[in-house]
Amino acid sequence: MTPLNKEQAESIIRRIAFIEEELKDLGEYSDLDFKRYSTQKKVRREVERIIENVLNASIDIAKILLAGEDVEVPATYREAFEKLGEKGLLAEEVAGQIADLVRLRNVLAHQYLDLKWETIHKFIEKGPQAIREFGRSINERIPAEPPWE
Repeated sequence: MTPLNKEQAESIIRRIAFIEEELKDLGEYSDLDFKRYSTQKKVRREVERIIENVLNASIDIAKILLAGEDVEVPATYREAFEKLGEKGLLAEEVAGQIADLVRLRNVLAHQYLDLKWETIHKFIEKGPQAIREFGRSINERIPAEPPWE
């Protein structure tokens, strides 16, 4: 991996910290069921917004990494994560898991409530683990002793 410049590293570090905070908030909904999701508008909005924030920050990190490697950023979010795996910037298994999860970003905007629920429920169950693994993997690539100072 090409060393990240200072701005890229700082941007990634901020986004990983943001993701962690959002995942902590999402943890409050680990027992969320469809009835509560479908009848409590504020809960639904909060859960959807948290997930969207996590996915957007993850996508931003992927784009920063690809740009830092001078790799053209693919047309879809899924392809961006697949490209991270192909280039060895992220373990292919983790890249595949995140690639599957980022589809939810568009589902949140375009699907009916019952279809959203299935994907959201899956994210609540499996997403935080995959996203945290993504964050750990990326953090390991950021040098403890930055070369830019």
